[in-house]
Amino acid sequence: MMEELNHTDPGIAPMAQAMSFAPLAIRLLKGVVYEEEARYWNDLVKIHELPLRRYFAQIGVDLIVNRQEGFAYLRQAQQEETEANPLPRLMTRRSLTVDQSILCVLLREHLEDYTINESASREPILTLRDIRDMVELFFRERNTKQRFLRDVKKTVEDVKKQGFLEELNSGDAVLNEDELRYRVKRILKAFIGPDELLQLAQQIASL
Repeated sequence: MMEELNHTDPGIAPMAQAMSFAPLAIRLLKGVVYEEEARYWNDLVKIHELPLRRYFAQIGVDLIVNRQEGFAYLRQAQQEETEANPLPRLMTRRSLTVDQSILCVLLREHLEDYTINESASREPILTLRDIRDMVELFFRERNTKQRFLRDVKKTVEDVKKQGFLEELNSGDAVLNEDELRYRVKRILKAFIGPDELLQLAQQIASL
């Protein structure tokens, strides 16, 4: 009787491992994973962080995990402009207009103050009226104030699409637009650090 061969295909183990973290990898490709998403977060920080780092590194993507702030995201590694065969862009570059930059700086400063003074939650909630008041206080007597105030709602929507604001009124009837509520997402800290905040603030002050 012919002996049954008993061997393991060397490709099976890596494939099985990749399948085990596939849902988490797909979720990361879709956007930021926050600590509040307990299922994904626990799988990431307790089980799959290292294999996921290796997996994404193969396609030139960095996995960033901030345990202190409780979020994780993907960032495409920077490539030199002179590189012979640069990888195509997988991650969308975040490019902000002047109006968006102004709002993001104000939100980032508010988020920092809130983090220092508030312990119950990591992310402040602002109404559209709060945001308008914040912007109006910043502009004071500048000749660009009225134009920007008219465009606040559009700018808020643009910043929301960037993932820095989350609207909390989905499905709710809001009679007054100023009562629309937004959560300031702490991922803003990853894209505007203290140095970037100071630089942007200086640029905006010169407008």
